[in-house]
Amino acid sequence: MQLSAKQYIVKVWGRNSAYIETINKNRENKQYLPGIKLPENIQFFSNLKESIQDSDVVLIATPSKGFRNILINLKALGSEFDICWATKGFEVDTGLLPHNICEEIFGQNQNMAVISGPSFAAEVAQKKPTAVTVASNNLNFSKHIASSLSDINFRAYTTQDITGVEIGGAIKNIIAIGAGISDGLNYGDNARIALINRGLVEMQRLGVSLGADKNTFLGLSGMGDLVLTCTSDLSRNRRFGLAIAKGNSISKARSDINQVIEGIDATAAVFRLSKKMNIKMPICKTISRIIFEDLKPSLAVEELMSRDLQTE
Repeated sequence: MQLSAKQYIVKVWGRNSAYIETINKNRENKQYLPGIKLPENIQFFSNLKESIQDSDVVLIATPSKGFRNILINLKALGSEFDICWATKGFEVDTGLLPHNICEEIFGQNQNMAVISGPSFAAEVAQKKPTAVTVASNNLNFSKHIASSLSDINFRAYTTQDITGVEIGGAIKNIIAIGAGISDGLNYGDNARIALINRGLVEMQRLGVSLGADKNTFLGLSGMGDLVLTCTSDLSRNRRFGLAIAKGNSISKARSDINQVIEGIDATAAVFRLSKKMNIKMPICKTISRIIFEDLKPSLAVEELMSRDLQTE
């Protein structure tokens, strides 16, 4: 929507051909953007090759578990284009970030960028003021993407810290599950802000160990996205945590939300990575135990609060 508002021709690909046909016919994405009329300069395709024909830049907005396959399919088409993505999360099996996967498939000389930050699609579509970060291995490319996106309602900042931006986008979803659980148990504002703040520490701890700039996590893609995702009920990860706190099973909470909850896979990947690197991430570890080991949320909070005291 943002690119179409800047008068670009936007080609959208989706794997569900029947749903793509419905969107084309009604000019509305009733599942994800109900009530938003889609402009005519947004075209929809169920054929990937057709969707990228004559395109200079490909923007990927798939869940993290599908990111590698999308890149493999794009590579097979043999076309030349720059790549950016709004995908957030680690690859569970390998612990790789999206830019690591892109380098693996396209090589380190490929122009690539990640777009991240506190931004719900519905509010962007409604032209409500929004700010995000664009991180790239090529400063000129990041400036090009930022300029292409920015207008009076939407502001994009740039950075070269891809690792930091991607880690922020992944871990904030884990902490948001925890914030949802805390609020669902009525633990109050003190508990929520403590969780957010200590979650930021864990985000920085892992990020710096992987080569990120610590200050990146104080920006839009770090603290900004973390606070938004932990406090807004538009957040699927927060709603998932709320559902767990109310006694719903993991499977029921997932099915009721009926959208991809990136924090689940992120939790598995981050817990495995932190264990491998011997990095202390008690909140992420506890969320992992709740999701994958059936630890009761109330007991999880007791365990976190009874840990040995330490300096901040």
